[in-house]
Amino acid sequence: MPSPNHPGPLAGLRVLDFTHWLAGPYCTNMLSDLGAEVIKVEPPQGDPVRSTGSLKVAGESALFLTYNHGKRSVVLDLRDSRDLDVALRLAEGVDAVVENFRPGTADRLGIGYQALSSRNPRLVYCSISAFGEEGPYRDRPGMDPIVQGMAGVMSVTGEQGGPPLLAGLPVADVMGALLAAQGILAALLEREHSGQGQRVSISLFDGVVFSLSTRVAAYWFGGQVPRAYGSAHSEIVPYQAFPTADGWIVAGAQGDAQWPAFCQALGLPALASDPRYATNALRVKNRAELTEILNQAFRRRPSAGWLELFAGQKLLCGPVWTVKDALESDIAREHGVVQTTAHPVCGPVPVLVTPIHFSRTPVQVQGPPPVLGEHTREV
Repeated sequence: MPSPNHPGPLAGLRVLDFTHWLAGPYCTNMLSDLGAEVIKVEPPQGDPVRSTGSLKVAGESALFLTYNHGKRSVVLDLRDSRDLDVALRLAEGVDAVVENFRPGTADRLGIGYQALSSRNPRLVYCSISAFGEEGPYRDRPGMDPIVQGMAGVMSVTGEQGGPPLLAGLPVADVMGALLAAQGILAALLEREHSGQGQRVSISLFDGVVFSLSTRVAAYWFGGQVPRAYGSAHSEIVPYQAFPTADGWIVAGAQGDAQWPAFCQALGLPALASDPRYATNALRVKNRAELTEILNQAFRRRPSAGWLELFAGQKLLCGPVWTVKDALESDIAREHGVVQTTAHPVCGPVPVLVTPIHFSRTPVQVQGPPPVLGEHTREV
């Protein structure tokens, strides 16, 4: 096993972080977990998320604590020429800059791509915005819920025939953060060959449209506008959450080869030979009536019994856990998904760790979420 103190794969990389709210900070949080030194530049009032949300821990925002660990906080008022000069000098000595202002704002503040790359030609400069640097929506404000609505996510979330619903996690922000981190690393790799930096632009809208994946197949090749199916898979039946005698489980038959075994495990062997459900295409066509038959069957036994039976026969199945269940599960514990840091004000603070596993250079938390301006003098 690698040493827990082994430097991460991005050790030696320096990142200047002008981000706020979620997408940008989530990206730089991952870079920190991977070993990069992240200097978070905040205005005198701090990242707006420090004062957002209903839950505070010893005066610190729970939201900020969740995805800003391992960074060093520096307070600079970029409207002050002296502080701007500090930011420009910092940019000369870093490998990457990340910002998620609305397009044009960084330029007006004096920290745009042209201003910083002229001082540091090897700089990789990443901009994250709701709708990208070009196009009719460029100047519009947008955050995760707005992007979810515009990119189709709300239209395919919820029960069939129900109102549009927000996904239960910030998919637009998280997808944007993942793409930004990937884009930065790809640009750094290319820099090894060219010796030059470049700009990386990420649109949250583009990222969510990209993540629609299977949902666009029905539209492009079947002429059908995708819709919501609750917990059910849009193209595979059965594959959804089913009610049991004491809760819910997710179970399914991924293809026609698994369908007979699924029926046998459910105690309905005759269902496998029913011509209405002989193929996945027919099961999709007759989804409603088949789902009602399966719902009645699953209600006959508690969740634990079904999970044991299905797992024993190598069939698709899993429990429906709460967030508490997932965080405290043996899977999360064995994989080290949650670690604890020592915060200077809040004491022990749990954080989520970037879930990438390396054989030699393990991901590890570089430190706790910083107090506002904690490292200004040091940096």
